[in-house]
Amino acid sequence: MMNQPAANLAETTRERENQRLRGDLLTVASRVSHDLRTPLGGIVSTAEALKEILAQHDPGAVKLVDALLNSAEEMSHLIRQVSFISRASAVPLPKVPVHMAEPVFGARQRLESRVLRRQAAVNEPASWPVVPGVTAWLENIWWNLLVNALKHGGERCRIELGWTPEKDSHRFWIADNGPGVPEPLQGKLFKGFDALHEARDVPGLGLSLVQRLVALQGGVCGHEQSKMGGACFFFTLPLEPA
Repeated sequence: MMNQPAANLAETTRERENQRLRGDLLTVASRVSHDLRTPLGGIVSTAEALKEILAQHDPGAVKLVDALLNSAEEMSHLIRQVSFISRASAVPLPKVPVHMAEPVFGARQRLESRVLRRQAAVNEPASWPVVPGVTAWLENIWWNLLVNALKHGGERCRIELGWTPEKDSHRFWIADNGPGVPEPLQGKLFKGFDALHEARDVPGLGLSLVQRLVALQGGVCGHEQSKMGGACFFFTLPLEPA
């Protein structure tokens, strides 16, 4: 059995290593956000200027610049996601009472134009519960799940948001009437954020980010078939002990 001084030393060593790793994550978040977004901004500015010139002299080539701008926007989104999850993992925020209507509203506002372009119908319940959580994290969770539903639900898809109370938690879900998730991919959807280096068939960071943010708040997430025939993604948030 380890004696007390040795145990204390081991605990101190682990704590120092954790602090170092958290500092590394914050450094990565800062450098990724600054060092990548700065040159990306230059690319976007140049592409927009090129688009104006081509619109006057070669309108047929404008679509090529649009593809470049779309790729830059996707890259900018990935940078924001990586920076966001790095900061969240390095400095976990305390949970506070959150009225779930607020992060849902924030996510829907950010996606309003995309919803209109897809001619999608998004419905939610008349009321939401108050839960212990982190507002910014919850908005990011709903944003990613909504993006996923819009992307895979198809044109004019119907999306339903909802929640149900459970014994020790609240269960939140988002369902669509799209084609659903092929069975071979269902077990790979919520791959842990620390396993993104492994080969897999499901691209993107969205669901892995959802999995990490839900876990940081003490919950779990998963997938099942929607009653509308498409996909249903859900996550739980535990109730605080009395």
